[in-house]
Amino acid sequence: MIELDKENLKVIRLDNGEIIFSKVIVTDKSKDNGYLELHWPMKVLMKFDDQTKTSQLALLKWLPFTDNTQIPLSTRSIQSVSDLGINYQDLYLNSVNEDNS
Repeated sequence: MIELDKENLKVIRLDNGEIIFSKVIVTDKSKDNGYLELHWPMKVLMKFDDQTKTSQLALLKWLPFTDNTQIPLSTRSIQSVSDLGINYQDLYLNSVNEDNS
């Protein structure tokens, strides 16, 4: 069982423009079949308020109609992957824990 912790947290930009925060596991199987294992993927929604000149960020379950916490993602649909910034890690972990409760 994969543990939800701060290891291997990534920010992923898909080729359709979506941004996902997720724990990512790369295995020999995933290398062979061209899929990454996403654990607890959360879609990033950003909104800019022109009046107050502020940005708001929300995290939502990426695939809302499933109880699965592990989702395969084809590497062909990925534009870029990077480590999730330390300032966003607690937001991500808290959002996942809130969603799971």
